Amino acid sequence: MSDDEPEIAPIPVPFQDRSATKPKEQKTFLPKDLIDGYRIEKWLGEGSMGAVFRATQVSLDRPVAIKVLTPRLAKNDMYLRRFLREARAVAKLNHPNVVSGIDVGEAKGHHYFVMEFVEGKTLQQVLDDHERLDAIKTAKVMLLVAKALDHAHGAGMVHRDVKPANIILSSKTGVPKLCDLGLAKEVGEGGSGSQTGEGRAMGTPYYISPEQARGDPGIDIRSDIYSLGATFYHCLTGQPPFTGQTPAVIMAKHLTEDFEPVRVLRPDCPQGIAYVIEKSLERDREDRYQTPAEFIEELTAVVEGRWKPPVQAPVSRRRFRRRFR
Repeated sequence: MSDDEPEIAPIPVPFQDRSATKPKEQKTFLPKDLIDGYRIEKWLGEGSMGAVFRATQVSLDRPVAIKVLTPRLAKNDMYLRRFLREARAVAKLNHPNVVSGIDVGEAKGHHYFVMEFVEGKTLQQVLDDHERLDAIKTAKVMLLVAKALDHAHGAGMVHRDVKPANIILSSKTGVPKLCDLGLAKEVGEGGSGSQTGEGRAMGTPYYISPEQARGDPGIDIRSDIYSLGATFYHCLTGQPPFTGQTPAVIMAKHLTEDFEPVRVLRPDCPQGIAYVIEKSLERDREDRYQTPAEFIEELTAVVEGRWKPPVQAPVSRRRFRRRFR
């Protein structure tokens, strides 16, 4: 097992309304002129690896977001490599639905990553406010996120942490932007596919694919499709596919249990949308959409009213019971 990866992303368990939880307090304070060429203006949030600030890029007089790695973690090569890997991953992508990278460096012992600033809320924050979202509007958002994943797939990248908190919706345009590529990896990197830390589960338990939960080697784009399906499921039903008291319990459910069919929890959900979600959430990755392009093609047909239920026999009783209930 490689030692160059942080453990599984921390999450609150059991699942609860995050709007009722205490907001995070500011722990990181930076001087406004810490980084040459940028004026730090406002603290935006704090995570397990560092803080994010709103700033102005002085030369272009434009707003940017600056992520700063916690100095304590910067002394740990494992976390520093993950931080720098996110910057490299973002630099390789150029897509309207991916937060773009601008700069990376170190200033007075602080490692920083400058990114495009997106004014808006994360999909998780929207869920905190509304619990369940409109099916068709959400489908259109998922189509754009899938296009971001398709672009990453074309660049040989796997995100590995697709979830509502990593999708920002622009308050000006409503366009979603995929962010936080801290767990992203190039397919084939390190000699074991996209998996790093063989035998160690990477990702967030509520949205993690079964193969990620097992710590399988060779994680590929189909894992991101599962996580996108889990995110889509949460948006429409008001809860992730599986919940539990601990991350280990949640991950075990991804491996062994069937989730409640979408239309049982959300009877007004169009059949085609439920089908797309549930196919994305197939436990065996061979039964899912094999690429984001396949996901996009079928969901587009649903949104445009061209979709028809498949006529082929279902591959298992479980899939038949779930999809046509």
